[in-house]
Amino acid sequence: MFYCGVVVPGDKLGRKLGYPTANLKISPAVLPKDGVYAGEVFGDNLGVRLGAVSVGRRPTVAGNKRVFEVYIPGFKGNLYGAKLQVSLIKKIRDQKKFDSIEELKRQIAEDVRKILSLKKEERARDRRTPDRRRTSRSLGLKKSRPKKA
Repeated sequence: MFYCGVVVPGDKLGRKLGYPTANLKISPAVLPKDGVYAGEVFGDNLGVRLGAVSVGRRPTVAGNKRVFEVYIPGFKGNLYGAKLQVSLIKKIRDQKKFDSIEELKRQIAEDVRKILSLKKEERARDRRTPDRRRTSRSLGLKKSRPKKA
């Protein structure tokens, strides 16, 4: 399922934590269950990128409204006003209240590592899948045999 929304200004807390997020304006009626997800993010001038998606009230920072925010590792730029599409790939964990901002930052770093490793695992799996290999047979080439002397 795709979630589409326009990037709107948030509290800029992610930026202060070292993980700037794009906050999408999405109807609360269609939001998925609260949690942290691996997702694919698509937008103009962005292409398709892997992202860490957080849905919920952000209990550690006393958030009171549900938000849908995306951290895109390696992206630097301004997305305000951009329309993004986000596809959730896998739930990483439930929302949790942490005892400190430092503990939250450590967990975000771990979440991002997990999400990026999912992409590496997918690439490795693709290389091992026989129907994705480019063999001489799949390319329509005959197997050459050494000539006898």
